[in-house]
Amino acid sequence: MIPDHYSEKVAEAIALIWKSYDKTAMRRGYDLLTEAAREGDADAYCFLGRCHLGEEYVGSGGGFMRDERLASRYIAESVVRGSASGVLCALRTGNLTPDLRAKMPFDSLKEAYASVLGLAEAGEAFAQYMIGNVYFWGDYLEIEGEEETARFDSEEDYYAFAYPIAAHYYELSFRNGLACGFGNYRSIYESDLTEIDFDTYAETFEMLVATGDPLISNDYGKFLEDEYDDAEGAFAHYMMAVERGDAASAYNVGTCYGRGYGVAEDPDKAFEYYMMAAEAGYANAQFQVGNFYYEGRGNVRRDYAAAVRWLERAYANRSDREDIRAAAELAVCYQNGLGTARDDVRAFGLLHETEARLDDLWEPVDAQVLNALGVAYAFGRGTKKRIAHGIGYFDRAIEYGSEEAARNRARFEKSFFGLGGWRMR
Repeated sequence: MIPDHYSEKVAEAIALIWKSYDKTAMRRGYDLLTEAAREGDADAYCFLGRCHLGEEYVGSGGGFMRDERLASRYIAESVVRGSASGVLCALRTGNLTPDLRAKMPFDSLKEAYASVLGLAEAGEAFAQYMIGNVYFWGDYLEIEGEEETARFDSEEDYYAFAYPIAAHYYELSFRNGLACGFGNYRSIYESDLTEIDFDTYAETFEMLVATGDPLISNDYGKFLEDEYDDAEGAFAHYMMAVERGDAASAYNVGTCYGRGYGVAEDPDKAFEYYMMAAEAGYANAQFQVGNFYYEGRGNVRRDYAAAVRWLERAYANRSDREDIRAAAELAVCYQNGLGTARDDVRAFGLLHETEARLDDLWEPVDAQVLNALGVAYAFGRGTKKRIAHGIGYFDRAIEYGSEEAARNRARFEKSFFGLGGWRMR
């Protein structure tokens, strides 16, 4: 007989871990899962595994250690013990190997899917979320097999079929107080492949803010900022997210203080919140902390050594490889030995990254980088000497008011009445 509900302990643990947003409650939920697993509850092993897969699978508020090997062991155990939810989780996380599939006590993936679908139709919010994921991520095609896959002419054709179904199940989970699927729901809304209108989307957003999910609070702040330019509302929701335990949202609070958006401008408060997000590993905040030390802003004194440390972290963690901010300031530091040993090769490598996007630089870094490029080429620092090319960069830096570039340029003159190129004086 297929169960139509999770066990009492697992259901309570799910509510504590994925609906409470309170660290103590989340840890209590984890203890309940551990207890249920020891009693042989197959689903408990599945949800224990999810706790160790990182923030894509469980909120950061519980402080659960990310350990993919441990997670895989738990999820595999759930499959072997007969958890249909474990099967779908293993499929979604890439853990459903041929060997593990052979050990699952289901005749097929369809049977496991049908079991979770039964839980969803009986009102289990997490099962509703998982069914939404089956359609959103395309796991449905692997469950149904080649015959079903063949009826879709393209990826867009599949999503036109799948997104409305996924949205339906996500909406059911939302009404049951589970906010996990909202990021995917937003992608569905933005795809224009469903009939979700703006008012429905906004109402859903507002409903989920009330769940207390800090990520939703942060995202709702951005929604208010982008859609309505509601500065006070945006700041309030960014702050709410921080107070509910999402350190990354502190970046948006810092930005509000930095530009006086929805709150009085305060560079020292901005630094305080940037530091909070930076220490949590958020690359944009790490850049801002580095920039504070690089420039010396507010009550933060200029400290190039500290700047280099934070800029290196920002550079290593940047998610957008096109982000040149940390590279630009690091290049100046390495070329001039500011807070670190002079390293012309490293400096030029970083300068080379910025060279194609010089228009994206900002004052006063634009003049500093242009001058640094001039130094690299004109003096052959970290690259082959190309004096004329370097002079061109000095000239551009001078237009931005760089006195250092003017001094550097003055060290060169045209030889042979201009016919033989440039040479040092």
